[in-house]
Amino acid sequence: QNFHCHSGHIIVCSGDGRKRHEPRCTCKDLHLSSSTHETATATQSAIPSTHAVATSTHAATTLPHAAVTTTQEPSVNGGWSFWTEWSSCSASCDQGTQTRNRTCSNPAPKNDGLSCAGENSQIQICSLFPCAVDGYMSEWGSWGGCSATCGGGYQMRTRTCHDPIYGGKPCQGDTVEVNPSCNNQSCPDTSSSSTQPTMAPSTTSAAPAQNMPVDGYMGEWGSWSACSATCGGGYQMRTRTCHDPLFGGKNCTGEVVDLNPSCNTLSCPSQTTGMACPSCDDQLNCTWNQTCNVGSICMIRSYDGYPFTTHCIDATDCEIMKNSLPHCEVYCCTDKACLSKYLGV
Repeated sequence: QNFHCHSGHIIVCSGDGRKRHEPRCTCKDLHLSSSTHETATATQSAIPSTHAVATSTHAATTLPHAAVTTTQEPSVNGGWSFWTEWSSCSASCDQGTQTRNRTCSNPAPKNDGLSCAGENSQIQICSLFPCAVDGYMSEWGSWGGCSATCGGGYQMRTRTCHDPIYGGKPCQGDTVEVNPSCNNQSCPDTSSSSTQPTMAPSTTSAAPAQNMPVDGYMGEWGSWSACSATCGGGYQMRTRTCHDPLFGGKNCTGEVVDLNPSCNTLSCPSQTTGMACPSCDDQLNCTWNQTCNVGSICMIRSYDGYPFTTHCIDATDCEIMKNSLPHCEVYCCTDKACLSKYLGV
């Protein structure tokens, strides 16, 4: 009882032939123990538990390294989160694209765990109503010939209105332009004779002869020209000629051009068919079973993670997809020659 050793020492006891209840005990430095067996025996008998030894900081640090154990956390493979909602369409009309994303965070890879396999984003086509297209005027045509070779005439030129579609604004401006002045040089005077007969002298004097004035007048209207359009409304024209005044007569009055602004007003038949487009699998086995609408083309698309496809699509949307998917093979074919080049059909 009341036997204590300093920190870092152990109690060593031996019977030495004496009675068991009177052992001889002494303190020894743990590092100076000459016998490993003796040290282990003394440690086991003097220290009732591992917890008791650990109460001494110095003693704990001098225990063999095998007594200290470490636990390594296991690796965790990454997992995908849920897809986000599709983004708004990139176009307000016609067709555009939408994207959605996901992250490798459910859970995130840890302790050399594997990252997620697959794509972290997707793109799809979004179809909307057609964009309105305003009507517009074509370029002016060439001026027509002058209506007179001298003494002033007129000439005309025309242009065409390309009608609006899908609620676009109508054309602005005229379809006919008239130049009221051309070939303004004077015409040769053919009214006087170059020679006059010689008259015998007369005993009576007479007043010299004088031309009375002649006013200008309009000729009859010519026939109507052909209508500028075969359907959907066009225009047609007719003309007449001014016969110039003579000897100071009055000028012509009235128009030289008459315009009928409405002809062939029946609706044009709608054209709904365009180029043929095949359906093909990834082995380029194709079946000609599609006909595109007017304004659409046949697109060939090969994109990792998506089925190989050939189908009809708006020409503008095909170009948008081609430019927005740099790692995707997209071909926008407008004729069979293009399809033959890439599909061998």
